[in-house]
Amino acid sequence: MTHKDSNKLKREISKFLQANPEVKQLEVLATDICGHFFGKRYPIDKLASFAREGLAMPASMFVLSTLGEPLDGLHYGLDDGDPDAHFYLVPGSLCLNTWGNRPRAQVMATTSSGSEPAFFEPRQVLQKTVDAFAARKWRPMVAFELEFYLFEAERDGNDLLQVVRNPKTGRPDTATVLSSARIGDFEAVIDDIIHACQAQNIDTGAISSELGPGQFEINFNHHDDVLRAADETCLFKRTVIEVARRHGMNASFIAKPMLEHAGNGLHMHISVVDSKGNNIFASGDKAHARLHHAIGGLLATMPAAMSFWAPNTNSYRRFVGGTNCAPVSLTWGDENRTVAFRIPLAKQGAWRVENRVPGADANPYLSMAATLAGMLHGIENKLDPGKATIASVEGRDKNLPLNISRALAATISSDALINTMGSEFVELYCRHRSAETAAFENYISPREYDWYL
Repeated sequence: MTHKDSNKLKREISKFLQANPEVKQLEVLATDICGHFFGKRYPIDKLASFAREGLAMPASMFVLSTLGEPLDGLHYGLDDGDPDAHFYLVPGSLCLNTWGNRPRAQVMATTSSGSEPAFFEPRQVLQKTVDAFAARKWRPMVAFELEFYLFEAERDGNDLLQVVRNPKTGRPDTATVLSSARIGDFEAVIDDIIHACQAQNIDTGAISSELGPGQFEINFNHHDDVLRAADETCLFKRTVIEVARRHGMNASFIAKPMLEHAGNGLHMHISVVDSKGNNIFASGDKAHARLHHAIGGLLATMPAAMSFWAPNTNSYRRFVGGTNCAPVSLTWGDENRTVAFRIPLAKQGAWRVENRVPGADANPYLSMAATLAGMLHGIENKLDPGKATIASVEGRDKNLPLNISRALAATISSDALINTMGSEFVELYCRHRSAETAAFENYISPREYDWYL
């Protein structure tokens, strides 16, 4: 089967090879349910044929565990003969990565360009959600904000993480939020991250030091291509980890790496434009009712969406309230960072909503898909979000599932998410996360012996 975008890819390849004649190898990447990349490395001369015809990789790769292992109860790759899925190169994703022992070409692949895309591919799930907006002649505009930690490369004697040492002072980093000095002290690794992003055509925005020692945030510019925005977020996570290793550090996007310090969030800013490019959330210098309806939908689907925004056991350690600013309640407000859904200050009518709930460990495709599905549900049903919250919110909401098992129970019964994301996918996702949770909990830690022996 010839790729429908083969001519576009052919032009991209020609331009890339002319600019990078030294490149001899190609990495083909796709993203699984856990948000991790899988793929293969090929000689560069395979690139042209892949652009025309695509390539094959096992479909079961999408549904492996965080450790890359098959999960009980999911037959894919176990009793189905482990069939291949047909993958197609993603136009616009061909670029250079520079952190290995040599520069390599890198390109993303997806099944969603084919006649029978894999319903459990995260990129395909997000595509379905975007298509639901397109059917109404609307297009989401999105931007991600992603927090991460840098740690020492070696763990301590108890196999725990160690706070990274300041490269210029040699002392453990301190938690000084928005410190320009901290950015300057870590500028070697941060600059290399930015340069590696530029080589991959990832446009980064503001850089800031965050609440935890060794914690930073790098923002991305607003994007009218939602899938590309999610692609860039996944590529960014890989880039940070690889570049940090070159600097003798470990980088982590785990939601709550240290109990005594702030967690890592994946904040998402979303507006929606119509076929003429007008923001449907704007009504002159005021927010249109649709923005509040969208927030009403987010509140209505928040319990069901938690399993996408907080997909594992550690994810829920982040929801402690207080100065951590990770939302713990079904709330919204204007310019309030303790609520779940915030309306930032709008300049020149740029009205949008910020989803502050997801952790940095969440799959960007699925987090965005669940968010957009909730917003569409609220707009279509004109849901009232209730009164805005003005004061800081610290107490947990009893109606919010704050563990993975309760969250999955809410997900599997959500018609609003199922209608947009697909019943087959939601069912498989819940089985996938339940199976991994069971595997994670089927382990005796040293603490059990210390406490109960």
